Amino acid sequence: MAEVFAVEKFHRTVIDPDLVKKWVAHAQVKPSSLKTYMKGIRRLSEYLTREGISMPTREDLFAYRDYLGKKYLANTANLYLTAAKLFFEFLATEGIIPINIGDRIKGFKIDEGHKKAAFAPAEIKKISDSFDTSTLKGKRNKAMIALMATAGLRTIEIVRADVGDIDYSMGKYFLHVQGKGRDDKTATVHIPTGVYNLIQDYLKMRGKVSGKTPEGTDALFASVSCRNFDGRMLSTSISRIVKETFRANGFDSKTLTAHSLRHTAATTALRNHASLREVQQMLRHKNIAVTQIYLHELTRYDNRAEDLAAEAFGF
Repeated sequence: MAEVFAVEKFHRTVIDPDLVKKWVAHAQVKPSSLKTYMKGIRRLSEYLTREGISMPTREDLFAYRDYLGKKYLANTANLYLTAAKLFFEFLATEGIIPINIGDRIKGFKIDEGHKKAAFAPAEIKKISDSFDTSTLKGKRNKAMIALMATAGLRTIEIVRADVGDIDYSMGKYFLHVQGKGRDDKTATVHIPTGVYNLIQDYLKMRGKVSGKTPEGTDALFASVSCRNFDGRMLSTSISRIVKETFRANGFDSKTLTAHSLRHTAATTALRNHASLREVQQMLRHKNIAVTQIYLHELTRYDNRAEDLAAEAFGF
């Protein structure tokens, strides 16, 4: 009887929002990760429904893993698979299913290196010069992209930045940063004087904002849309703005995204004789081995082998 009860209850788990809410309450993950995991649970539910599976087995989960691998990139597939594994672990802990069918099912191997391209200095200058700085939007976007390209900030770090996070010490301006996976703003990046001036020029035109952010603070870069004017920008909005700017300047490639500005900051600094330790501190990497990937990529960028071969062939 207990086994039948478990089957019947499990049949509800894939579609029952109450049980999903209970799982969410037990999940020890950050809100940003939880949002992705919830999306993963929806993908799992869609798959099980489409396949007519009411009580998944370990073999079914392996088949789901194969499905994810064919449909999504490795990073996304791993996130969705992790969501499923956490969900099944919860169901087993609660006694809703007899065993954890996701136990020891491995994710997808992700190759080392970066999937995003970087810009040359002349290309960044072209992008910077393209903004109409007679408008608030133009001033904001110019300052925002300049900060991302020089300090290697991620979009989420731009979203979290407040006006009050700018500090001055030892003759330099700094920005206190809440990095990825962090709960506070303990890290700092240096704001070069020219970039600081662009930010101040933008803030001067913007004036005092209305304080629409949930915390009552002034976002460093505020929205100019009618729906969310003066409010905190979304990471997706920043990514879209940056991508549209790239395309408008003739840089249209799937490997050129907002994250390319972070790669640009790292490779440009290294090419101009910054030490690996300096770049590690700028990017706030815990492990210098991660920073070293940029050094390997720079070696590939500067490799003249193909050009020398083409020159010899007269191409």
